[in-house]
Amino acid sequence: MARTHRMKTRTKIVLGALAAAVTIGATAVAVQAEARGAHGKSGDRAEMLFERYDANNDGKITKDEITAARKASITKYDANKDGQLSLDEFQGVFNEIMRHRMVRMFQKLDRDGDAKVSEAEIARRVDRMMAHLDRNDDGEIERSELKRKHKHKGHDRDHDRDERGHHGERK
Repeated sequence: MARTHRMKTRTKIVLGALAAAVTIGATAVAVQAEARGAHGKSGDRAEMLFERYDANNDGKITKDEITAARKASITKYDANKDGQLSLDEFQGVFNEIMRHRMVRMFQKLDRDGDAKVSEAEIARRVDRMMAHLDRNDDGEIERSELKRKHKHKGHDRDHDRDERGHHGERK
């Protein structure tokens, strides 16, 4: 019985350490992505970065400000106040960090700007994906169509480059 208890304690320690590492990593990734302006307008991303981390509004972000924001986020979502985040608790942190991406995707899908995503708007996106991934135009995506060759110093990345042009376009 003592051994079972020890295993549970070890499991809790490992899970706690993992949750803390993921939280720290997610914060770092969010900071880097926001600083780079990944997949968005760099001005908007920089503004979000400063809104989130520039606590004293001096136009500078310090490691201490990022650390304070991270600790506040952990405290905010640590429902049982044990200083660690379970997977359920971490979901809140993750959703907070990723919300802007969800909003951006929603806006891309909402082609008519009515603040609603229709089945037709989603179908349009799926049709575009199919057109891009279905390299032999048979209406099906096969695993072989997803695999690509990577050549050194060359730009020929498509496995069927002889039959198609760049990015799968017909020659």
